[in-house]
Amino acid sequence: MKSYEKESFVKIFIIFFGILFLMSGIIAYLYYKEEVSSLNNILLYEMREYNFNFKGKKFDATIVKNIKNNKIDILQTDDKEVFALFRIPREKKNFLKIIYPLKKYENDINKIRYKVFMIFFIVVFFLLLLSVAYALYALAPMKKAISLVENFLKDIIHDINTPITTILLNTKFLKNKYSLNELDRIETSAKNILSLYKNFEMDTKEFHPEFKNTNIYELIKKRVIYFKQLYPHIDIKVEGVENIYKTDENAFVRIIDNLISNACKYASVKNPKINIAIKKKYILIEDNGIGIENISKAFGRFYKEHDNGIGIGLNIVKNFCDTLNIGIEIKSQKNIGTIVKLTLN
Repeated sequence: MKSYEKESFVKIFIIFFGILFLMSGIIAYLYYKEEVSSLNNILLYEMREYNFNFKGKKFDATIVKNIKNNKIDILQTDDKEVFALFRIPREKKNFLKIIYPLKKYENDINKIRYKVFMIFFIVVFFLLLLSVAYALYALAPMKKAISLVENFLKDIIHDINTPITTILLNTKFLKNKYSLNELDRIETSAKNILSLYKNFEMDTKEFHPEFKNTNIYELIKKRVIYFKQLYPHIDIKVEGVENIYKTDENAFVRIIDNLISNACKYASVKNPKINIAIKKKYILIEDNGIGIENISKAFGRFYKEHDNGIGIGLNIVKNFCDTLNIGIEIKSQKNIGTIVKLTLN
């Protein structure tokens, strides 16, 4: 299950289960109150019977004085006992007090609580299973639609490779014969489409990394040369040390390409600069561009803050970083710039 599918599943599950859990809790509480009320009514009824025949050892009885505020024929509790007062025929100064031990009453209440809790626990367990089943059922149409879109994209990606390669080969052939700015622009545009194609290709197919020693300093320098051709007005600098790192080269290129591409796309209008620092344990990519407003959402699939792009670049970067065990951290200030730190674990 992909990240966005998990997110949808969790949200559907929480909403559905939360509503059922709340309703079950209210019903359980009302059922508990009803059971306690039923216990009180039964005790009061039995006390009334005991008042007439004094049979059994369940209750005790004593005589109390008639006080003005005494409540008659009502079950009452205090810190020591549960009791009810009853009138004595032809006696006005005293009442008969029927007593039920408080500990026994509390045990009866605890039994009710345990019973209600067990019923509630069993009901919640089945509601949990029902909520999981409902979330999966509700997710099925979305998964089907996404699957159709992904298959459609795979077909497009497969078909688009040939014309892109043809354009690049023929452009290169023409450049050997003619020196035209138009050919440079055609080649640049074709390379942009090729970069987008590679993003889609690696995003839609199952990825199995092949780790091997890679000179990431030289690799990044080559990618910077490529982007300088695409964005000649941007000052892109690379500094650092030779760094041999064991990684999947293709995936690492996609990470670097997407990060540099974003820095170029959202560069400052005046004096755009991108500085790349390559250290033994980390890589810093810093720009003075327009910045990212919601960093917490930046890695979300299809999330974008501007009209440029389609919102999958940073999502692809994050997925590849997770797969290659590379830490990624973004710090950004609006209209000041962005710093991306890749930690080489």
